[in-house]
Amino acid sequence: MSTPTNKKTANIFFQQANEAYFDDEFEQAESLYTQAIASDHTVGDYYLKRAQVRHKLGNLADAATDAQKATALTANKADLLRQYFKSLYLHGKWATQLKQYDEAVESLRKAALINPSHEEVKQLLQEVEPLTTPVPEPVAETKVDSTTKVAAAAAPVRPKIRHEWYQTEDYVILEVFIKRVQKDAATVEFEEKSVSLSVKMPTGSENNCMFDPLLHKIAPEGSSFEILSTKIEIRLKKAVPGQKWDHLEESEAQQAANSNLTLSNSRKGVSWDAIAADAEKETKLNPSEQGINELFQSIYKDADEDTRRAMLKSYTESNGTALSTDWKSVKKGPVETVPPVDTYAKSYKN
Repeated sequence: MSTPTNKKTANIFFQQANEAYFDDEFEQAESLYTQAIASDHTVGDYYLKRAQVRHKLGNLADAATDAQKATALTANKADLLRQYFKSLYLHGKWATQLKQYDEAVESLRKAALINPSHEEVKQLLQEVEPLTTPVPEPVAETKVDSTTKVAAAAAPVRPKIRHEWYQTEDYVILEVFIKRVQKDAATVEFEEKSVSLSVKMPTGSENNCMFDPLLHKIAPEGSSFEILSTKIEIRLKKAVPGQKWDHLEESEAQQAANSNLTLSNSRKGVSWDAIAADAEKETKLNPSEQGINELFQSIYKDADEDTRRAMLKSYTESNGTALSTDWKSVKKGPVETVPPVDTYAKSYKN
């Protein structure tokens, strides 16, 4: 008998767990994710998040098990393709560290089918595939040729889906070459920096592919797709008309560079560039203040994750009167407003 689910209660636990995770309360987060799973065991994202927090706690084996469970719950669901890819990637990575090479390769091969250009997946496959268990030799009594026997025993690997792209002033046109696709058998999900395709074939199998992250932003509401006899044509509307795309997707180096330049906090919605822009609107900076502002931006850009979090949290909670780079100190509680000398802080009331 299956366990009943309580989705509302599970979601409450899940949100609380996310808050605890953000505050580096990893043991509490793990407990809350576990309670969310106990209330609703059908959501892959619950297992995926618990896998990540267990990895933070150094529990690699359970993290890999949770990631593998997440792959089972998100497979063959077009709207969960990104979660499915991440679950496959993390399971493959952690299974490799656990020396579970056969399981790792199975997950990584599936991940590579979804996103063939993902550099780390390709690199892990190159490292791990030689370490997998070799196919056993046929027994002496068999009359079947050994080459045939090995070929039959080897797990079939689906070929990568061929695709090409070109661009106009307003669109990037992506052609995915899959034949004989029924008109209602394809689903395409457009996001600002990604596009994913899921196709159900007449044989019952499913072809999935993802292009993430795209080189530049697109306008999802203006994008569309059309199923033709030999291909699926996906029209990505450029967010900036006339912008030249040198590649379809970002390289790993570009992703790392963009990550370092993104001065934002997803929970608070705070952007260091926006803070600087707002300050310049209110008052023109003199040369010395401009230098300080540039120094802060430089510190943030080159800082590690904890330092950035400390800067954002201290600046936001102090209403711009304090700036700290010590996350261990800042995370302990709210940062008080510290007004300049001879002034005092006044709370705002509607």
